[in-house]
Amino acid sequence: MKQEHIKQGFPLAEVIPAVACMLLMSQAYLIAPLSPSLAEDFSSSLINLAVPAFAIPFAISAVAMVFVKPAVNPRKYFIFSLVALCAGTYLLSMATSAVGFLTIRALTGLGTGAMLPSAILLSLRPHEHKRSLKYMVLVIFALATGMTFGPSLGGWLNEFIGWRCLYRIIRTLAALLLLIYLRHDRRERYDGVEPFIIKAAGRSRSEWKNRYSYSFVYLTGVFHSGVFVWISHYFTTYYGLDEFHIATDLFIFGLPGFVVTLLMYFYRLDKKVITILYASLGLTIAGLLALMGNLPLWLAECLLGIMSVGFGCSQPLFIGILKLPRAGSSPIRPVAKGSAILFAGYGSGPLMMTALLSVDLSAAMLFLILLVLALAFISRRVWNAGVRNVIPVLPISH
Repeated sequence: MKQEHIKQGFPLAEVIPAVACMLLMSQAYLIAPLSPSLAEDFSSSLINLAVPAFAIPFAISAVAMVFVKPAVNPRKYFIFSLVALCAGTYLLSMATSAVGFLTIRALTGLGTGAMLPSAILLSLRPHEHKRSLKYMVLVIFALATGMTFGPSLGGWLNEFIGWRCLYRIIRTLAALLLLIYLRHDRRERYDGVEPFIIKAAGRSRSEWKNRYSYSFVYLTGVFHSGVFVWISHYFTTYYGLDEFHIATDLFIFGLPGFVVTLLMYFYRLDKKVITILYASLGLTIAGLLALMGNLPLWLAECLLGIMSVGFGCSQPLFIGILKLPRAGSSPIRPVAKGSAILFAGYGSGPLMMTALLSVDLSAAMLFLILLVLALAFISRRVWNAGVRNVIPVLPISH
């Protein structure tokens, strides 16, 4: 009876955490093209630290889950994170100074740090590898959707309704999700999570090979967060675009790679893509090199799409591939550690890019090229670590 009850409630239990993660990333990155507006509103350039101010505390909070007991109920952590998202977005909509805004962002990051790990844990089911992977991918792509569309919606809608209203909308949606989830949780209450009993196939990977996976997670976060800063700076400096058009360029960069990864997942093309990995990542590097020239705007924007497609080919099984836990062990530790490392990358990427852009634009572009080369090197080693025995637990992000 218990198993039947789980199956009946399973879709709703998975959709809500996935949508919550989408809202999480949307509120984190909707301000990516809005730094000039926010700096003007608050009369402070400190607002450029808005993304690191959220992502780094999020990483600290996520890594704290490494020390959580294996039998923990992830629902409690998810509910707490959703409450923190509601409160954080409400307070952000009322911020009156840059310092206050950044402080609220940091507290929101700390409060929501358990959301991604708990959402992934809620998607896992003992003895059901294929089903777990299916619903976990829903969380992964929901997170990616928030990062892909959040910055663009922020830039497009700020002119019409303002960034404060955007945060209020997210607060309302998060509150609605919370109410639905609490109602669902009362009907399906658990004292704890059933121990995960997963049969480990083959040999476990060495710690050295795990380092490749975690390195890819971190560098992917650095690239995606850093490239947002670079695109905003590049198209503002060279073409004088306003935030609405910067949001469009972020969308041009984000959407093609996102669609490519979706297609590769649904048509199971990941094993074929590995044969053209270097060529596809070469497109990203070629696009960066070409943008160093004096190009017309339409061509520069086309190159953004090409760069996105090229980088998208590295994503399907290289987005932080983590080993399934050994039989009877808990997945909390690898999920929490991987989530923390990813958001550490999201937080440090803008800091690195801003520092490089203050020196020279060419230095920033060279940094992006070196990142892609490093990811190409690591990707094949992650793949060779044994994809048959792994599941992706971290988000594709464009």
